[in-house]
Amino acid sequence: MSLSLGETESLAKTAARGAGLSWGMSEEAAKATRWLCARGVDACDPLVALLFRHDENGHAQTGPMEFDGPWQGAEGWLCPVAAGTALSDLGAGARLPLKLIRVALPVFLLPFAATLATDRGQPMTLTWTGGRAITDGNSIVMDSPPPMSDVTLTDGGTLTAQPARDSRTETDPMILVSLGIYAGRTRAPATEASRLAGAGAGLTDND
Repeated sequence: MSLSLGETESLAKTAARGAGLSWGMSEEAAKATRWLCARGVDACDPLVALLFRHDENGHAQTGPMEFDGPWQGAEGWLCPVAAGTALSDLGAGARLPLKLIRVALPVFLLPFAATLATDRGQPMTLTWTGGRAITDGNSIVMDSPPPMSDVTLTDGGTLTAQPARDSRTETDPMILVSLGIYAGRTRAPATEASRLAGAGAGLTDND
């Protein structure tokens, strides 16, 4: 199924909020999803997996506990959006190489590494179990990422190809159904009080 990038970002943001992420984190997850989809990576599928993990395991301790040494989360896994946001906050001053322990869906680190590549004026390389990804801030080359892996972020890398940019997201319809279920949690059901306050015709049909 095909969505525009704007539709993709909007759905991703609402779904992330429905899964319990804060509005700020939901916005970051949505922007990361759009960034990846614009570069030919179907990020909707791993987004569902990430939201399921948050929904099942909670959110409070999924970011880095401390910034000296390897980054790891208190619950035994790192959210790539929480870690990526922390990396963005450090900006060009981030100390590399950086090791991140047990990152779930590490593909979502790429948009944040891209921002860092732009800030530092050189490509960034993410190495994970079985492969790696390189970004110069705009384009990417990537081996298929695992669902969970330690990740090492380093300066440098060579992009051997410049993949075409996509203007739409192509994903499985069932993935969109799953995102829609999360998004649906943000819509509170109508009550008699809300209808009387203006959400509908109230108790009187004036037509």
